[in-house]
Amino acid sequence: MDTNAQPDTEQPNNESNGYAIVPMAAAAALDASAFSKVNASDAVPATWEERARKAWEYYVEEPLVKNCVNSWRTFAVGDEIKITSDDETLKDDAVNAAWRLNVSEFIKDMILQLLVKGDAVGFKRYATSGQDIEEVVCVNPVSVKVKYAQGELIEATQHAEDSGSASDPIDLPVDQVIHLKWDAPGFSPRGNSLVLPAFQAIELLRDYRRAEQAIAKRWATPFRLLKVGGAFGQKMVMPDQRMLEQVRDMVNKMDMKSGLVVPFYVNVETHGTDGQVLNVEDKVKEVKEDIVVALGLSRSLVTGDGPNFATASVSMQKMMVMIREIKQAARKLLDWVFDDWMELKGHADKSLQFIFNDLDPSDAVDFKKLLIELYDRKLISRSSLQLKMDLDPDIEAANRETERKNIDLMDEKQVKPVVDMVVSGIMSVPSARKMLGIPADGNDLDTEAHNHYTEELEATAATSLCDECSHFNPDSNRCRVHNTERTFDSPACRFIDRRES
Repeated sequence: MDTNAQPDTEQPNNESNGYAIVPMAAAAALDASAFSKVNASDAVPATWEERARKAWEYYVEEPLVKNCVNSWRTFAVGDEIKITSDDETLKDDAVNAAWRLNVSEFIKDMILQLLVKGDAVGFKRYATSGQDIEEVVCVNPVSVKVKYAQGELIEATQHAEDSGSASDPIDLPVDQVIHLKWDAPGFSPRGNSLVLPAFQAIELLRDYRRAEQAIAKRWATPFRLLKVGGAFGQKMVMPDQRMLEQVRDMVNKMDMKSGLVVPFYVNVETHGTDGQVLNVEDKVKEVKEDIVVALGLSRSLVTGDGPNFATASVSMQKMMVMIREIKQAARKLLDWVFDDWMELKGHADKSLQFIFNDLDPSDAVDFKKLLIELYDRKLISRSSLQLKMDLDPDIEAANRETERKNIDLMDEKQVKPVVDMVVSGIMSVPSARKMLGIPADGNDLDTEAHNHYTEELEATAATSLCDECSHFNPDSNRCRVHNTERTFDSPACRFIDRRES
């Protein structure tokens, strides 16, 4: 509508009546920036690069977003990644390589980029000799342009992060690059940020904060309006400029702790502290809960309540599944680094195991007790038990073999079962000494024939005593067959020769 166009009919001149008509153009002169982003769709940028930058801005500036993302990363990765293997030499070399390459920090940075921006790009640089990895780098995914063909990465180009820079792009070798995508199908060239569903809620939270600041400013600095003059009964007071300046200076110089006497034609009105105030605190609480839910965490972790135990348990299980997905991404990164490193070092036929020193938000103690009970009842195998507890059965078997060869004599848990078998007659003393790694004495015959002979001697005859055997000498209390000291009431062995009555 053209507000400057003149109407066909002549309008009366109202200036003589003491007021003037304000043109409608004055309403259009309001600042339009306050209404420029009322549309909710404007909170989500169109391109992936802009969404990634905005998500990183929210992560840096919003404490709630930072706390939620860091919680996911801490639950999945923890503070340190430990490396183990059944080969001690490989284990020591891998630990040294992880310390030199700073693998733990690399994994943390990659997982952070993956969750916040939806993409994670890693680059590894080989040594000059080509027999080792010199460095692993977490690259800003916003600066990398990727191209896929049939689901395979065929091109990766890094551009300058400063849009005003005129430097040429750098081609990254595809065999030295890894590209991970979060919450996206295989055919999608880019992933989706974990923060993306919370964009609108975060903008609403910022609006509430601005409203809260405006209300606080209004209450802290109220607007005072001085009214001087006017009609008082039959008398009309018309203030001049001198009177207005005198009243203004008098009010400005007054002592706020004492009263001020003013003429009857002076009135002060204070605006800004009256009217209904927006309940920002409750609104902010609701928006924060929406942001937490949008970031994947359970509302019960924030508010402390829930509909019932079943839904809270299902929500917790959903969180555990998501934590396992983040762990899978971390293991994929570790395999990308160490599989290549082991091949360069000649350990391609061996394996490494990665242990995350993570935090488990669920009560896994009862679950582990259930697994042990199932194993005790022979309902699951030992390998299944180890897999459910995030252990590698092959590596644990190799470790058991190593521990079986080197028994600690000071460890009661290892020595006591062997001693109990000797006392109960299941195992002979020479066999137990051999198992415990104790060197045989000169009197011990460490041969299989002697062990077999001793085992035969340990077989007892039913309801017979040594006193009934002719091999037993009651004067010296010795047995000619065992060649050891015996007592008359000891159970007779299978070589009993009864005395003639």
